[in-house]
Amino acid sequence: MAETKTLVGFTKEGIEALARANREPDWMLARRLEALHVYHETPLPAANDELWRRTSLKDLQLETVVPFALEDSNWSLSQLPEEYQGLADNQDAAGVLVTHNGRGSFVRLKDEYKKRGVILCDMNTALREYPDLVREHFMTRAVTLAENRYARHVNEQGVTEHHGYSDTIGDLKFASLHGAFWNGGTFLYVPRNVIVEQPINTLAYFDAPGVAIFNHSLIILESGASVKLIEDFGSRADSAQRFGSRAVELILKPNSDLQYFNLQDWAHNVWDFTSQTAILERDTNLTWLAGMLGSAVTKAFLDSRIEGPGASVRMLGFFFGDQKQHFDQHTFQNHIVPNGKSDLLYKGALKDKAYSAFRGLIRINPDAQHSDAYQQNRNLLLSNTAHADSIPELEIEANDVRCTHGATVGPIEEEAVFYLMARGIPRPEAERLFTEGFFDELISKIPLEVVQERLFRVIRQKIVGA
Repeated sequence: MAETKTLVGFTKEGIEALARANREPDWMLARRLEALHVYHETPLPAANDELWRRTSLKDLQLETVVPFALEDSNWSLSQLPEEYQGLADNQDAAGVLVTHNGRGSFVRLKDEYKKRGVILCDMNTALREYPDLVREHFMTRAVTLAENRYARHVNEQGVTEHHGYSDTIGDLKFASLHGAFWNGGTFLYVPRNVIVEQPINTLAYFDAPGVAIFNHSLIILESGASVKLIEDFGSRADSAQRFGSRAVELILKPNSDLQYFNLQDWAHNVWDFTSQTAILERDTNLTWLAGMLGSAVTKAFLDSRIEGPGASVRMLGFFFGDQKQHFDQHTFQNHIVPNGKSDLLYKGALKDKAYSAFRGLIRINPDAQHSDAYQQNRNLLLSNTAHADSIPELEIEANDVRCTHGATVGPIEEEAVFYLMARGIPRPEAERLFTEGFFDELISKIPLEVVQERLFRVIRQKIVGA
């Protein structure tokens, strides 16, 4: 750990030290250095930038960030918090992966899937042992460093306006920083026509003070493959700010089926920036759930790209903010070809002085005739000082499509509370039951009961203020 104590901030020397520690090939070092150049050449988003005006960066402390940690040989799974104990021994999972401070610490995959060519490991190991697979897909089609990430225009008043998205979403500043310092994360490869019946569960856990979160998840399904993946993200609480810029790439080849669950429960000192993108080829099916319960600030870009006819995606999300938590989420249902379907449902609850912003865009490109897209965002306010903004958007450039959207923001229905109270249930308990029921249709889709139970415990703690 001695080397990391002197490597503060984002420098060429830091990247070279990280590449040496990971024993990386020269081509990855070159990519990292190129990304670092883009990062230094790209300013932070301005306060008048439409995509960032709901998330202030004035309190973000980048100068004290420790970019990576070396492997800690004294650490073991027994040091995980109680809520994650037993993860490695869960026989209901086809595989388990644990990374600690960005370093692979534990992996288990059932022999029947190993024999069929399934690969589960941390990203650093994947780069060393499966470099061709990583090089083919890593930050090429999904999360990229494309300069023209948005169609932007600065008006006469100096305000940056956005006239639609380009082919990908995210933010160039933080995406390039991620490309420079990514470290750890999940690599999952499912070969052609292989069906993984039981879910795979991974955990990325951080407890080293000041170490940044640069997890990168690369999930590749070949034609006809099927898998369920649950990714958990957690950290130890600390008084000092922790910075994260993580990325997810979901690559679905024709006729594949993925259920993906990204569950973030960071401690309240984390600033979490994340770009997550799914590429859907012909006749693919994706169920994608993003759960956000932790962090101080979360800025998330979640992008589904329908690139093959017959592809279908369900984008699901839930979040619960308390105290002064801040969630700012952008979703993108990007229909590029004809005969695609997308369906989005995001639900959030807020109490105390928590804030959320949801901005969802359905884009139907000119060649995407016969597209079917729906979007719904529902927000539950549990205090008079919580606030939610919901901004659904449509950009339709084809004339034979079906697109609808809706959004609601409001308190708990008094009639529902009265119904429960009339049956002898105290009001606080009635509000808890109502809120848990509000989230149940989403959390119940997670295919491991132990994960469902853990999430509901967190939600109960937030409701009662424990």
